Amino acid sequence: MYETGVVYLVGTGPSDPGLITARGLALLEHADVVVYEPSIPAALLERCSKNAVLIPADGRTDDSDSPRHVHEILIQLAEDGKKVVRLHQEDPFLFGKGVEEAKALTRAGIPFEVIPGVSVGLAAPAYAGIPLCIPGESTCFTVLEVSGADPPHDYSALARNEGTLVILTSADRIGEIARNLLDAGLPGETWSVAIERGGLADQRVSEDRLDGAARTAVDRKLQGSIVLVVGEAGRHRWEMNWFEGRPLHGRRILVTRPREQAEDFVAHLEEVGAEVRVVPAIRLAAPAEWGPLDRAIGNLGAYDWVIFTSANGVRFFAERLAALGADSRVFSRESRIVAIGPGTAKALESALRLRADVVPKKFVAEGILEALPKEEMAGRRVLIPRAAEAREILPDTLRAWGAEVDVVSAYQTLPGGGEEVVRLRAELKEGRIDMVTFTSSSTVRHFVDMVGENKIADLMSGVAVASIGPVTSQTARELGLDPEVEARESTVRGLTREIADYFRFHPALDWDDPWSR
Repeated sequence: MYETGVVYLVGTGPSDPGLITARGLALLEHADVVVYEPSIPAALLERCSKNAVLIPADGRTDDSDSPRHVHEILIQLAEDGKKVVRLHQEDPFLFGKGVEEAKALTRAGIPFEVIPGVSVGLAAPAYAGIPLCIPGESTCFTVLEVSGADPPHDYSALARNEGTLVILTSADRIGEIARNLLDAGLPGETWSVAIERGGLADQRVSEDRLDGAARTAVDRKLQGSIVLVVGEAGRHRWEMNWFEGRPLHGRRILVTRPREQAEDFVAHLEEVGAEVRVVPAIRLAAPAEWGPLDRAIGNLGAYDWVIFTSANGVRFFAERLAALGADSRVFSRESRIVAIGPGTAKALESALRLRADVVPKKFVAEGILEALPKEEMAGRRVLIPRAAEAREILPDTLRAWGAEVDVVSAYQTLPGGGEEVVRLRAELKEGRIDMVTFTSSSTVRHFVDMVGENKIADLMSGVAVASIGPVTSQTARELGLDPEVEARESTVRGLTREIADYFRFHPALDWDDPWSR
């Protein structure tokens, strides 16, 4: 047991949040304080504990305008007994990034751990489909960094290297590096591959012979950090280019559903190559009062039908049931249960251990009505726990059939927004969002309110719209948004499939095919 707090120097990998190690992620989820590089993706910081204090590694804290060395902050936090995660881009010890911090912690008697991260020098070539070592061709590789602060490299030795060179540098130094290698004797026909934003959804790859690398970098307007791979291993990329071949590669998709619901949708989109932004247009909250739902739960055995129209309704219903000290045994054995779709049915099984008797083929209110026995509904008691605001077609039609229907609020949807909205408006205006997705009518309405109804036409110009189903699409049209994509299966998996099909016919990036030159 440590007498002080402890500091964990954690490498995140290159940029893809999925490449952090399981150990690093577990520490992140349980840290008291996270000190992070500004370049760390927001999606990774979202995995921090809700109670964690996040401090950017610029040496500033909320109570001081005076910058301090990061290691001083780490030492102070550990002396205060905190469990501290120091997040490093890539690897803490790669090119000495965390070395001074480790030495300072040792001198201060602060225990620390190093959790390695995947180097961009290894990840970017893999994401570009480049094997660094190939039996019989290239049996070794060298990784080096070329920056303004470096002492001059021995390019003669590098040119004699028979393996692959992996050079971490910036776009504006590609020409200089190529000239130095050519002057040192490396043949002009040696293959070179420049990888920009390696491992991210908008990764770009440019390739040419070494004697044309500088011109290609300028023509393709490469910028920022680059992984330059020099050697014949790069020629194998067009047989192994798995990453850029995914249908949503290079596309930035906005998800507007509540953050706690977005995980599955984000996972589906990322699986087919999208870069996903989550900016919730709505947030879910308890109803204004629990009384109506509590009374319905207390009288649950009297209902012949209980109809759940969303997984959210199931979740809030189950939580309230537990809060009242009850469980699924309060349902009558004769009650029949309806779930509007497979997601809601799955939520019922997970939260209440109940299997839906009816799951319609169409996952909308009209689908439920088609699936119910109209001739048997007269005189039946029906409970619909749902959002405070919803379409009335389901209860109105059931009442017209002679049923006695109680509609109670299990939750309500409130506007999302916050500080992210300003950034979102800028991204839309600058054309950095390719598509906005809507998974309910409420997400459409609150999105329009969030970005501004008077700005919607301007901000959404050139931005595609995707809807989870016909009801959501109709709401979008009423508010001036005409969906290019509508899911035939009203699930996030079905919507992802339609989005992928749409973009197959709308290539995202200007592909650089060296074989055509």
